[in-house]
Amino acid sequence: MAYEIEEAKRLVVEAGKKLLETGLIARTWGNVSARISETQFVITPSGRAYDTLTPDEVVVVNIDDCSHEGDIKPSSEKGIHADSYKHHPLVNFVIHTHQKAATIVSITGMDIKNVYNEFKPVLGDTVPVAEYAMSTTNPLRKKVEKCIMMNPGCRAFMLMHHGTLCMGNSFEEAFEVAETLEKCCEKVIKDNYLRHSWETVYSDDAKRAFFLGKNEAGEMPDAICDLGSSVRTGDIFTLSYDGGKKIDVDIATGLGINGIAPKCAKIHKAIYESEDVTMIKHLTDPDVVAVSCTGETMLPMIDDFAQIVGIDVKNCAWIDGDTDDCAAEIGKAISGRNAVLIQGNGALVTGNSEGDMQALEIIMDKGCEAVVDVDIFNRPHYVPKAECFLMRTVYLAKYSKQIDKK
Repeated sequence: MAYEIEEAKRLVVEAGKKLLETGLIARTWGNVSARISETQFVITPSGRAYDTLTPDEVVVVNIDDCSHEGDIKPSSEKGIHADSYKHHPLVNFVIHTHQKAATIVSITGMDIKNVYNEFKPVLGDTVPVAEYAMSTTNPLRKKVEKCIMMNPGCRAFMLMHHGTLCMGNSFEEAFEVAETLEKCCEKVIKDNYLRHSWETVYSDDAKRAFFLGKNEAGEMPDAICDLGSSVRTGDIFTLSYDGGKKIDVDIATGLGINGIAPKCAKIHKAIYESEDVTMIKHLTDPDVVAVSCTGETMLPMIDDFAQIVGIDVKNCAWIDGDTDDCAAEIGKAISGRNAVLIQGNGALVTGNSEGDMQALEIIMDKGCEAVVDVDIFNRPHYVPKAECFLMRTVYLAKYSKQIDKK
């Protein structure tokens, strides 16, 4: 049964906050809707943060043509929600997430054809994958609709390179589908590793070691060089390094103002000279370190990655004794991007706000875990380069500026 409009708006706001709390989405990624009649639904607005969203900002949309009421623009994925309601008259709540495990499994392009018995009561026998098309486009809507129509008994769908679509007769059912799908995909990833490695017990460390051995990339490093994190103010940046030490560094000269700058300050200087950013952060999450150990350029497997990080991420060396040349190469490699891998030492990401840095850390971790997991599946698929370029251009010109206003 459809919701009353005020109740629907309240639940959509509540759902956005719950998705953030459960980690199924971050920032403004994904969208939520609720049916209010046979002909209309309400949906989250485009580009607005879920933690501050109010019911007044939730938008009423018509199912037949996706026209909307009021001046607030609805989510750009409104068409996918409209088609969900059109083809499932009993569905009253729809969640589109970018959750980690399901997004990673979607990259393989493989349906989950035999859902584990423990998840079948919620997911059914199959979780299909909709073919890839660029996010927010009509081709994506058509491919998702085709997938919905070809799988009328399914309420959970994976969108290749992108995320998920989860439907329910109610708010509670839609969340149960999303959370169960994530648990199912986590198990798919673990079992795939065990099948390929011939191990009997799963561990994240063992999986990363298997990935590195498979790619002849050695082992995870025993120690990681602290490359520091910094914040720029005008012509000076404050570098934090070595367990909490801080020093102010002059960008023009690279010299410490209140002490002797460590060698890693050369990297920060080179990046600030190359890019118009005010923050740099060193990421040492295990999957990021594992991917950095390969020495290879990282190509996007997830469309969020292409938007937020760049059309690719270069992998540069940091060699003691050759730090000037290394720093120059790193500054060059990050040009036009928001991240650079440092071989065997994780990655450096750049931005202009705490929100930027949080988003970059999340997407780098997810993107690098995808590289590890999909490589073990032996089914790597990459977002087409032309579409990476287009998504990145649109994000920089439009979406990121909208976020900065919030």
